[in-house]
Amino acid sequence: MATVSSRIAAPAAEGPTWLERWLTRERLAPLVTGIVILAIWQIGVSATLPDFVARPSGILLAIPSTIASEEFWLDVVRTLGSITEGVAIGSAAGILIGVAMGRVREINWFLTPYIRALYALPLIALVPIVILWVGYQPAARLVIVVISTFLPVAVSTADGTRAIAKDYLDVGQMFGARTHNVWFGIALPAALPFITAGIELGLARGITNAIAVEVLASVNGVGMSVFTKSNELNEDASLVYVLCLAIFAVGVRAAMSRFRRWLTPWYRG
Repeated sequence: MATVSSRIAAPAAEGPTWLERWLTRERLAPLVTGIVILAIWQIGVSATLPDFVARPSGILLAIPSTIASEEFWLDVVRTLGSITEGVAIGSAAGILIGVAMGRVREINWFLTPYIRALYALPLIALVPIVILWVGYQPAARLVIVVISTFLPVAVSTADGTRAIAKDYLDVGQMFGARTHNVWFGIALPAALPFITAGIELGLARGITNAIAVEVLASVNGVGMSVFTKSNELNEDASLVYVLCLAIFAVGVRAAMSRFRRWLTPWYRG
């Protein structure tokens, strides 16, 4: 006869808690690295450099007073709004021109040398020229962000539309696909991973060049405030603005990564 203990069902093993699921080695590694870097920064600056040099503890204490000011939010809205608008315009133009370059041989002949040459050029060199053409105003920042986004998106889209498997085109021809069907029904979806990669690169270049325009053209925004507060030896508040830019860039890239996985589930680059 089976004993009573043998008839009692063993309790089900409890699964990992949400904290255990979240604290994976993949997430813990950069967290530990960041803590070590901040500790070295705090100790090194405190031991060797003057008091006005920024350190993590000072930045942390400067966050409440900095973000409580109206000036901070005005600068953030000006800069991030201009970057968002410029990335949207540059991406739309880059996708259209890129598809045309990738699918029409004559357009590729005429445009590719110039677009690739500008793409290889450090756009920071164009900032003074754009400022002279547009003027010392926020429009110069928008123009630079548009150019910074347009070039990588156009190049990556053209490469993506040229990299289509021939089988896809053969199937399209078999079913009587017209030119616009090939462009927007075959070429564009196949190039989506390339397009999102180009937008991510354009965003990074756009942020850098937008800050450069604000400093060189004295345009109100995050970049100008960073420059002004650094000149006032208020480096802690200056780096709060930099931290805001970093959070924006990382957040947008994370959103783009999730969007790419949702939009192109077949792609595992």
